[in-house]
Amino acid sequence: MIKFFRKIRQNLISEGKTGKYLKYALGEIILVVIGILIALSINNWNQERQQKKVLNNIYATIKADLQQDIVNIDKIVSSSQSIEKDYLAIINKTIKKEDFLNCINCRYVNFGFPNIKLRKNGSELLQNYNQQNNTSNDSLSIKLNNLYLDLSNNISVDLEELATNSNSFLEIVKYTQPWFADFDFRGTGAYSEAFIEYALTDFGYRNTAKVIYEMYFNNYIPHLKEYRTKSLEIITLIDKKLKDE
Repeated sequence: MIKFFRKIRQNLISEGKTGKYLKYALGEIILVVIGILIALSINNWNQERQQKKVLNNIYATIKADLQQDIVNIDKIVSSSQSIEKDYLAIINKTIKKEDFLNCINCRYVNFGFPNIKLRKNGSELLQNYNQQNNTSNDSLSIKLNNLYLDLSNNISVDLEELATNSNSFLEIVKYTQPWFADFDFRGTGAYSEAFIEYALTDFGYRNTAKVIYEMYFNNYIPHLKEYRTKSLEIITLIDKKLKDE
């Protein structure tokens, strides 16, 4: 093909047809430019298609992360319903000595809480993608940022405060209460008389229960429920986005 065009140019020059040669040369340049533009368009189309595929895979990962978070949140909320009653019974001093015989969760009051590790694999992938491609945040990305930065941070703060107070209480009873060495944290044995007496009469135990209750059931659990609600909203948006692609 190149030899063909070169032959035409040579013939025009040899015949002295300068005007026709210039017109031909201009036309050849235009053809080359059109070819380059077509090639660039195809390349850009392929790049956009590849980027869209990568982005859709990221959103699918985020969806899977949120679905697993919802499962874990549901477990925590469900398991916390029964122990909330025990916290309130201790705080309100309505629990009796005989109640400890059937109070399975009383052993966990002040001694722990269900932790959660929110999954952020997809969120980190999206953040890296936006940085590498200099993409502007759309409404979905903004919602994800609010979820992972704001609400996730609130949950992290809740967990830190719960851990601080639970550990502080543990340190106190570990060095001051003789029943601690025999205390059954696994839930397979009965409560000792010494522990029951402590739980019924010690103001520090009751006060700690009050503090942890406020953090646990008025901050941590509501934040988890809010995270669940917003996760479901984002999953719906992701499904719509993937369907429209």
